[in-house]
Amino acid sequence: MDEKTTYAVVDIETTGGNVQSGDRIIQFGCVLIENDQIVHQFATDVNPLRNIPKEIEHLTGISNKTVATAPYFEDVAATIFNLLEGCVFVAHNIQFDYSFLSEEMVRCGLPPLTLKGIDTVELAQILFPTEPSFTLNDLMNAQGIVHTNPHQADSDAYATAELFLLMKQKLLELPLVTVEKITSIAAHCTMDTQLFFQTNLAEMKDNIAELPEQLMIKKGLALRKKNVSFEQKNHRERFDYPYTSDKKAALFTPHFELRDTQIRMMDTIQETLTGEKTEHIAIEAPTGIGKTFGYLFPAVFHASSEKPIVVSTYTTLLQQQLFYKDIVQLQKIIPFPIQAAMLKGKSHYIHLSKFDSLLQKPVTQKLEAIYQMKVLVWLTQTETGDLDELNLTSYDQPFWNKVRHRGWLGNETDDEWYEEDFYLHAKKLVQHASIIVTNHAYLCHDLQKEDKTLSNFTSLIVDEAHHLSEVAQSSTSQVFRYYYLQKMGKRLGKKDDKSSLIGQLTDLLDKPTQSITQQVENIEMSVYFLMDTLSQLVDELLQFCAEAELNEEFRKDRYDIPYDREKDGLLFKKTSKQVIQLMNEVCFQGFEVVHALLKERERFTQTELHLITDFYDCLTDLENQKDIFITVFQNPNEQEVTWFSYTEKSPKNSFTAQQSYVTNDQFLKERLITKVPTIIYTGATLEVDGSFDYFQKQIGETALKTLKLNSPYDYEKQVRFWIPKEVTPIKSMTKKRYAQMIVRYLSSICRNSQENMLVLFTSYEPLHEVYAELQKKPEFFGREILAQGLSGSRERILKRFFRSQGGILLGADSFWEGVDLPGKSLSVIVVTRLPFESPDRPFVKAKHYWMKKNHLNPFYVDTLPKATLRLKQGLGRLVRSETDKGVFIVLDERLVHSNFGKQMQRSLPNGVRIEEIAENQMEEELRKFLIDEI
Repeated sequence: MDEKTTYAVVDIETTGGNVQSGDRIIQFGCVLIENDQIVHQFATDVNPLRNIPKEIEHLTGISNKTVATAPYFEDVAATIFNLLEGCVFVAHNIQFDYSFLSEEMVRCGLPPLTLKGIDTVELAQILFPTEPSFTLNDLMNAQGIVHTNPHQADSDAYATAELFLLMKQKLLELPLVTVEKITSIAAHCTMDTQLFFQTNLAEMKDNIAELPEQLMIKKGLALRKKNVSFEQKNHRERFDYPYTSDKKAALFTPHFELRDTQIRMMDTIQETLTGEKTEHIAIEAPTGIGKTFGYLFPAVFHASSEKPIVVSTYTTLLQQQLFYKDIVQLQKIIPFPIQAAMLKGKSHYIHLSKFDSLLQKPVTQKLEAIYQMKVLVWLTQTETGDLDELNLTSYDQPFWNKVRHRGWLGNETDDEWYEEDFYLHAKKLVQHASIIVTNHAYLCHDLQKEDKTLSNFTSLIVDEAHHLSEVAQSSTSQVFRYYYLQKMGKRLGKKDDKSSLIGQLTDLLDKPTQSITQQVENIEMSVYFLMDTLSQLVDELLQFCAEAELNEEFRKDRYDIPYDREKDGLLFKKTSKQVIQLMNEVCFQGFEVVHALLKERERFTQTELHLITDFYDCLTDLENQKDIFITVFQNPNEQEVTWFSYTEKSPKNSFTAQQSYVTNDQFLKERLITKVPTIIYTGATLEVDGSFDYFQKQIGETALKTLKLNSPYDYEKQVRFWIPKEVTPIKSMTKKRYAQMIVRYLSSICRNSQENMLVLFTSYEPLHEVYAELQKKPEFFGREILAQGLSGSRERILKRFFRSQGGILLGADSFWEGVDLPGKSLSVIVVTRLPFESPDRPFVKAKHYWMKKNHLNPFYVDTLPKATLRLKQGLGRLVRSETDKGVFIVLDERLVHSNFGKQMQRSLPNGVRIEEIAENQMEEELRKFLIDEI
């Protein structure tokens, strides 16, 4: 950094976010940096002359009492103004601190701030590209820097200064070409953040460092070299599976604990893998036995690159955890290298050729500039090119569609980045792997392809197997989205719109090519008529839905209307045929243009070839939507259900038509079960009411071998399972009374416990109502209250909850499972009602409609088994180790006072005793149980 520059790193705490509404500063902190050293600190409390809101007091620890004797801002404004004069203003989220402070200066009769400013949030987004969170506290924890008093201005300012200096070091470690490219794009950054890159680039040019050995440069782009060696030995000949407990213990000790139930799981899987006959087995492995090592340990001894074992888990997040955490840990005790590879779709990888072409174009949007700079840094770190490494909450921004991999139109070897291509590298790793880690969605999509990636495997391990059926249902569903077609029509566009594909292709035709101008004009007209006819069809469909709405009992935010093609199909036959015809015209003529252009591909630059590829990809997407449209509107199938969905607020733009198979047992049976000789299903919740029948029917197995392992936990001692005697039947309450009842019980629990509490809901509406009520109640002030959908991403919520003392987490859906919070992180779970699927959800509603038509009882065939498994999953969140203990409270009397409730009880783990308990007794027992030692 410029030796003459002084950086003033500032943080303020305020009563709120708006000076004009009367909000004021309550604390100011500033750290001065010169010559890469912290040279001065200044901090002061400020009396805002107004009450500090309770939520601000909880967040900052600053109370009215704290600032009662502090100076007013009018008293310190001139001091702060003089302190900052001539400095470069640095802050974490500078737009808030700078503008608030400037407005306060003006209010006190001083000039507004005119300082140059640098935002450390943007710097962190660029220089720490794989961080999942850019809050100051999360960044400090990730970098191992002690942050003693988060949300105190002096501590936050000092922490931001340390982060600022660390980011300078990170930047100086980058290759010069990377920093030069970042600097050329950085003009789009907030305020004067570009200055950070400019001053440090000048310093780097004065002392040019050698390129690190692990990096390479091609076409001005710095990349990390791929360091991979493929093991050639067959380890099964040299290293036999350790059958005895002593031999296993010799490997596991002292790194990991080895449990008897885990040994039984290992030996059962080893026996299954080495058996001569075809065998499929389901193993219920309760939380705490070490399930992942239970199947990975025998798998690595049995697998080879000639006969790989495929391991599939529920989500890409779990896939990453399995690959980067579990297999890495297992490698510590395995006496040979584990050749493992991760298998994902090509769209998960960055396409270097497309990114390189994008860098040649001027950047017009700030967000795209940030993403480009982020990727430039990431490419010096990643060996996989897997975009999931960037931990973004959404990849819907146009930038990611521009750079994600979609394959090649021509020969892949013509790609200038062929040798460095990440997707091809991933495929090569899979070809040499003995353990292939994938996810259920990829597995199910691959099963539907003619040219399968997974074609030669004979052994499959399905973890989180209870999700396989629902993922199969999702992957075989057909969804026609009107808004998606609108975007596609706009992307194809017209000649006069130079940002559209047709507009850019028209410019491309100025080059000497075959006479295809007329074809492009025909495509333009066909797109226009397609969008017009499609709009007419959606209007007709919405009119049909409006008539069906008359049967609804009350107004809703979202409607899901079943569609019976046999009964109602004639209403839309004419218009739907016109839509299909126009889609065919656009696709046919479009592909003709693509083929004509590719015959003269040598005339085009790489960037122009990418334009042709983008046009081809858009046509392919349109053709896929056409196939879906035909399936939904013209191909009847008695095993499927169809429904229309839309919101009341924006019915047309939100309109979707969806078709799904009622069951996917035949799909899985035909494509997977009859094809793979050895399949091992495992999960913590496969059994219902003492039987695996429900699981077996869901996936299409007929002669499944089963094994239920015992839990290592003593539920009788470690868990209290209570249902309040006074709890009111849910059906007898209004929505408001229901929310108030939940709040009353939460209040009762909080009066008698300072432990963290997870509150599980079955829908978002009551969750949001309870969250709003908790914010108003004084007894919850001082507790961190987190709510799904309101407090950030799932990962961020869990991280904050883990660090809380007395926190309350309100969750639905994914929070019923996959939450690992051992010990004091979670001691109380409250289930607000039994977790039955909402009958108003689109697929559930349509599926139950089909079941009734076929004389099946949806409740006993589908709803009850699912709810039972969900309840087991919720209970599984409470006890995660043999020293944990906790209280599980269900606010639904149906669990003890209904016949189906008794059936649900029979599926709970051995040792769980359900007690009906009076509210006053519950308070006393809660105190005693959580304080006493087991």
